[in-house]
Amino acid sequence: MYGLYTPIFLLQMFCVYHAYRNNAEQRWYWLILLFPLIGCIVYLVHSFNNRDTISAITENVKGVVISNYRIDQLEKALRFSDNVTNKVNLADAYAELGRYKEAVDLYSECLTGFMSEDPGIQMKLLYAHFMNGSYAEAIAIGDRLEGERYFKDSEERVVYAWALYRAGKTEVSEGVFQSMNKSFTNYFHRLEYCKFLLDLKKQTAAQENLRKLLDEFEQMQSSERNLKRGILRQVRDLYAENFKK
Repeated sequence: MYGLYTPIFLLQMFCVYHAYRNNAEQRWYWLILLFPLIGCIVYLVHSFNNRDTISAITENVKGVVISNYRIDQLEKALRFSDNVTNKVNLADAYAELGRYKEAVDLYSECLTGFMSEDPGIQMKLLYAHFMNGSYAEAIAIGDRLEGERYFKDSEERVVYAWALYRAGKTEVSEGVFQSMNKSFTNYFHRLEYCKFLLDLKKQTAAQENLRKLLDEFEQMQSSERNLKRGILRQVRDLYAENFKK
């Protein structure tokens, strides 16, 4: 009953809010409140005769419902069994939803005892600290991990480099970015390095590095290029935005 009630209630609240914002007639409020599911469907069909708009609204509502339900289940699991696995799972979900402070708290709780040096949790905590604006804390973790093989070419090391930059340690940050600037690998890292160079107004260096990336993509087999089409699109967009005037 609870699982069914939550999405219907959220849909009902959306319809009431939309009706209020659009000065809907009083009859729509009664329909939505007295017949939650059917009333909402009728109201949406009446208010949005564009199928794409209805689909977009449905997907947004579904996303909120699923996210809330997932968080609720993970919180219940943690209350039932307070262990590292449940804490990390909940912290991951918090981070996905942008609740970084809560994620930081849970990741930090996990780094005790024999798990105090766990590299995976430390890197998750580094990312959460950065996204929470806690650059000093992110840097402290990155400093501890520097030199470790598993951290050398990780995406979290890119976050570490950005944290250094945000904290005003530009030269150190650039050194970290440059150490990950390797041909035919580290495509995400190198894209971020180009963004870093653009932020420093180093247009020539940024253009040169973006051109190298594009040339490498052209040399790939189509199957490999398809696997990296997301990052390729970002590289092309960044190049077009800054150098195709």
